[in-house]
Amino acid sequence: MPNLHQIKSEQTRERLMDAALDVMQAKGIASLSMHEVARMAGMTTGAVQHHFSSKAELMLQIIRRLVQKIDTDDSFWPSPRWSMRRRADHFVHEAWHRLYGQPRFAVAWEAYLAVRADEDIVAHIRAERALINEQLQQRLCGSFPEWAAAPDGAARCQLVLSCLRGLGVVAPFSSPAAIDQQLQQLSLLLQSFSSEVSP
Repeated sequence: MPNLHQIKSEQTRERLMDAALDVMQAKGIASLSMHEVARMAGMTTGAVQHHFSSKAELMLQIIRRLVQKIDTDDSFWPSPRWSMRRRADHFVHEAWHRLYGQPRFAVAWEAYLAVRADEDIVAHIRAERALINEQLQQRLCGSFPEWAAAPDGAARCQLVLSCLRGLGVVAPFSSPAAIDQQLQQLSLLLQSFSSEVSP
């Protein structure tokens, strides 16, 4: 059970992540800095750096927070007892509207791309994202057990997640109608992964 210090530390981290998102949504990624996050949160720059070593680390933790909320929310994940079509439609809809289609997702990737030349930060992000991907893949295979038995099940999961990420990154430059059409195609792709597609 967490002690009082741990609870306060986590509350501070949540406050800083919210402040970072407020900065980016109000002023854009170029305005994001540890100093600006500290100013928005009413804290010192040192306090921000104590909890997050870099802007990329901060954004990575924001994405992780969103994923963890989804991972513990059973309403997000379709029941394996549902028909394949219902499962596919439900997952694509929920994943898009609650995670990948959120402005915060595109903002996070903007931060990742801004540090892609820094090998140490990229290595750290890659390791953290591997944990997030594994978490999502386990839940996805739980909702689509047909994939778990397939030799290429992991690759299928990653393809679906990659499609959603790609749509999240280009969404600010695409029409909602174009995104909706692609999401419908993604649902059909999920359904095609099973040899027993339910009507």
